[in-house]
Amino acid sequence: MNFSLQKHHGFSLIEIMIVLVIFGVLAAIAMPGFQDWVRSAKLRSFAESFQTAVQTARAEAINRNAYVELVLTNSAVGADAARNANAVTVTATGTAWLIRECTTCANINTAATTAETYPFIGGKVLAEGGSNNPPGLNASAGLIRFDGLGRANAAFNLIVADTPALATPADCGLAGAGPVTDPARVCVVLDRGGNARMCLPDAPATQPSSCARS
Repeated sequence: MNFSLQKHHGFSLIEIMIVLVIFGVLAAIAMPGFQDWVRSAKLRSFAESFQTAVQTARAEAINRNAYVELVLTNSAVGADAARNANAVTVTATGTAWLIRECTTCANINTAATTAETYPFIGGKVLAEGGSNNPPGLNASAGLIRFDGLGRANAAFNLIVADTPALATPADCGLAGAGPVTDPARVCVVLDRGGNARMCLPDAPATQPSSCARS
């Protein structure tokens, strides 16, 4: 019985080198787009974190039938041994948020007295993880106050962008020219009724994600 012998050839070094070169070119082309997409996902995550804070503060105001404040700050966030909110500096560009009850607020538009101690409810540092390239955050105000009916003291816009220069809160009320590119800016828009939604300030008014749509 005769058996035919077949020779099995592997890849040559030149063929392997060609495949590696092609793979490297494709990776170089795709990498910037992938990095921008990851950046967009991070910006959206920060915006979602703030939207959650808004909803939490509003729910606490309703549950407590009290005035509850959501504060943007760059100060350390936490509570002291008596469970009071620590002293923080309010800023519209803060990268952390603090939720606290305002026990001496006379009404939704009146700030606390100078002797106020704020019962601490919650807080979080938005730019967590020690990132050396944090997003730009900017808001129309550094503080939102809710009453026992869940109403806000004022309409409010917050924008999260790739850089501070692109973080303009006023853009959250306008229709964008499009197209929306990565990394995309994201807005959190709050009305006086206390209802918060996320939108894309660069999306045209014809798109459901546009900030110009009610």
